[in-house]
Amino acid sequence: MRSFWKKFLGTGERDPDEGKGQYGVDYVGVSELMRFNRNLLEARRHERSGIELYTRFLEEANDERGREMYRKLLEEERRHVRMVEEEIEEHKKQGCWS
Repeated sequence: MRSFWKKFLGTGERDPDEGKGQYGVDYVGVSELMRFNRNLLEARRHERSGIELYTRFLEEANDERGREMYRKLLEEERRHVRMVEEEIEEHKKQGCWS
């Protein structure tokens, strides 16, 4: 292990096992990945609630200009959901999903 000052000043070589647990697992990386995955799920949830909201507003709109605006917003939200779901699927394929 390097000393605090070596780490702080950036001198010396990095210990390849630094930050890894007893069995060589990079726990910092795992926790960051889990947080990222939770954020993806949260993003998907928010986008879906946006779809619900804009759908309701579309149904309540009283003119074509308003309906067109909500249709475009719905299209964007659906695109966002697809993007997040593609990212989730990619993480699953790479074995980075828990």
